[in-house]
Amino acid sequence: MKPSLFRLVVPLMLVLSACTPTSPPPAAPTTAPAAAPTAAPAAKPTTAAASAPTTAPAAASAPTTAPAAAGATAPGPVATKPPTNPTDRMSLVFGGAVTPPNMVHMAPYVAKDMGFFDEVGLDVDMKSFEGGVAALRGGISGGLDVVATSSDPLFAAIQQGAPVKAIGTYAPKLSVVMMATPDIKTPAELKGKKIGIQGVGGFADVMSRLVLAGASISPNNVQFIDVATANRVTAMAGGQTDAAVLHVDQYYNALSVNPNFNVLARMWEVVPDWWYSAFVATDEVRTKKREAMVRFMTAVIKAQRFMYTNPTEFKKVAVDNTKAKPEVVDKAYDDLVKAGVWSVNDGMPQKLIDYTIGKEIEVGTIKAEGKPNYEQVIDKSIVDEAIKRNGGPWTGDPRWY
Repeated sequence: MKPSLFRLVVPLMLVLSACTPTSPPPAAPTTAPAAAPTAAPAAKPTTAAASAPTTAPAAASAPTTAPAAAGATAPGPVATKPPTNPTDRMSLVFGGAVTPPNMVHMAPYVAKDMGFFDEVGLDVDMKSFEGGVAALRGGISGGLDVVATSSDPLFAAIQQGAPVKAIGTYAPKLSVVMMATPDIKTPAELKGKKIGIQGVGGFADVMSRLVLAGASISPNNVQFIDVATANRVTAMAGGQTDAAVLHVDQYYNALSVNPNFNVLARMWEVVPDWWYSAFVATDEVRTKKREAMVRFMTAVIKAQRFMYTNPTEFKKVAVDNTKAKPEVVDKAYDDLVKAGVWSVNDGMPQKLIDYTIGKEIEVGTIKAEGKPNYEQVIDKSIVDEAIKRNGGPWTGDPRWY
C-alpha cells in the first residue's frame, strides 16, 4: 500500500470507537522447538550474526554485543512497595496489543498475576486486542485508559493531532526477526511474495517495509496479507504467506514447525536504535486519572524488574498467558534477558525516539513535514514518580533502560 493510503487510515483511528476484544487464538504448536540455525542469511544492509536471536544488542549507547545473562551482574535496587500502602482503591482499563500476549508484552500480566496492582491499590480491567493500532484506537476513542502499542501508530496518531503521549514502555528494544519459507533465502527474493502483517501502519507492516527498503523492493511489489499475530507461523506453514515478522517466542515456535524456515533479517541489526513500544494514555486520562496512571506504572516497573530477578515464577506466568510451550518460553526468556529487552526504568531515551521517527519518515509511514518531536511524544512525569516508588532507578548494567 502506498504511504498516501496509510495516511487515510490514521484519521479513521481518531474517531472510531474502541474495538471489541478478540477471542484467544489456538495454543502454540505442541512439538518441541528444534535447534536454532547456525547460519541464517541477514537482510541488506545488515551483517549476519551466526547465532539465533540471542545476539540482539542493547539499545542506544550500550555495547553491540549481547550483555551478560541475568545474575552475571548485580541488578540495581530491589523493587519495593510504595512508601505507604494506599487505603483507597482506584480502577482503570488496560488494552493489550496482542492476543494472546507474546513474551515481550508480559509486564502488565505479571503485575496482575503476582498481585502488584493490588499492592498499589489498583483494580485493572485487562482487555486484549489484535494489534497496537486497534488498542490505540480504543484509547483515543475513550474506551480504554492506558494501552500498549508499538511506536509506529503512536507517532502517526500524534502527527494527525491525537491528544496522546507515552507514559512508559514495556520494551524499548527490538527482539524480532523476519522469517520466510525455505524457498526464500534472502530479502531480495521477497519480490512478488506474500508477507503477513497485522494491518497497514502497524508494527509488522513497518518492519516489513524496512526489510524491503534494504533490498530495494517497493512495497507495491509484494502482497501484504492481514494475519493475526498468533497465526503468523501457521500462516507461513500453511502457504497463506511466504514471510512474516516474528517475536522471539514465535521464532522458536516456527523452528518447531519447520526447522528449514529461514531468517531473512534480525531487526535489531537493520534498525539498531529503534524504539519499539509504549504505554500510552490520552491527555484527559493523564490529567483526571494521574494517580491511577502512576500506580499502574509503579506496578508495571516492579513486574518488569521481577521478570529479570525471578525467572522461575515469571516463566510460569508466561506459559499461562502466552500459551507457548515451556521449552519455547525458556529459550525466548534467555534471549530477552541477555539483550535487556524489557525496560526497568523509564525506557524512553530521546536518542532512540528521534532515530525511530527519522526511519519512519524514510519508509513513508509518517511525513517529514510536521513530524512529532520528543516533547510531543513523551510524558516522563508519571514514570519518574513510579521509579521513585520502586526505590529509584536500576543502574550499573548496560541493559537497564
